Amino acid sequence: MRVTTDDGVRIAFEVVGSGPPLVLLHGFFGDRTTWRSAGYDDALAGGHRLVLVDARGHGGSDAPHDADSYRIARQVGDIVAVLDALDVSRAAFWGASMGGIIGLNLLAGHPERLTALIAGGAHGGRAAAAPAEVQQEIGLFRSRGTAPFIEMLERQGPLPTWMRGAMQAADPHALAALTAALDAREGVLERLVQTPAPVLLLAGDRDPRLRSIQDTAARISGAACVELPGCGHFDTFLRLDLALPVVRPFLATYAAG
Repeated sequence: MRVTTDDGVRIAFEVVGSGPPLVLLHGFFGDRTTWRSAGYDDALAGGHRLVLVDARGHGGSDAPHDADSYRIARQVGDIVAVLDALDVSRAAFWGASMGGIIGLNLLAGHPERLTALIAGGAHGGRAAAAPAEVQQEIGLFRSRGTAPFIEMLERQGPLPTWMRGAMQAADPHALAALTAALDAREGVLERLVQTPAPVLLLAGDRDPRLRSIQDTAARISGAACVELPGCGHFDTFLRLDLALPVVRPFLATYAAG
C-alpha cells in the first residue's frame, strides 16, 4: 500500500497481524522488511496490528534527492499520513535508530496520536556530528554509494545478509540528502518534558550515543531507559532476544492506550 503526502512523496507501508496498532519504523539504511528479517513480525503480529512503514528514501517509498524533502517535520508527517490513511487515531510506535528519532519528534509534535513510544538507539537532542564528518559522509554516498558504510559495519561484526542487501539496494543520493537533513534537525527535549505518552528508550551499553539517550530519558517525565548488555548501536535492533523481554511487558501495559 502507498499513501501520498502533502509534498507529493509516496510512502509505502503494509499491515500485518491483529490487535492494538503498533507502528514499526526502521533505521537509516533499512526498510520495512528488516523488521521481518530480524524476527519482529513473527514475534509481535499475534498480539498487534503491525504497521510497517518505509521511510522516505528507503524501500518502496519515493526517494527524492534534495535535503529539504527529508526535514524531520516531513518525516513525522509521513507517519501521520499513514495513520490517517488507515483511519487509526492513536497507535503505539517503535522506531529503530533514525526511526526512533522520528518517533520522538512525532511525540513532540503530535502527542495525541501515540499511546506509547519505544525508541531504540535514539535520543531527542540536537545532532552532534562534526560538520566535516557529515560532509565526508555525504561525499562518500555520492561518490562510492553505500559500499564504504557496509565495510565499516562489517569491521564491527558480522552483518546479516538481509541487512547487506537492504544497504546495497538503497539510493545513495537519497541517503546523502537524508544525512544532511538529519544533521540540521533541532532537539525536541524541551517539548517532551511533560509528554502524556509512556516512553521506553532502548540503548546498547556500548553505543556511543548512550549518554545522550540516558539524558533524554532523564529529561522526559516517567521515561525509562534500559541498557542492553554487550550491545553497540546496531545490536540494539539485531538482538531480538534482549529487546523483546523488555518491550513485551511495556506494550502489554500501554499499547492499547
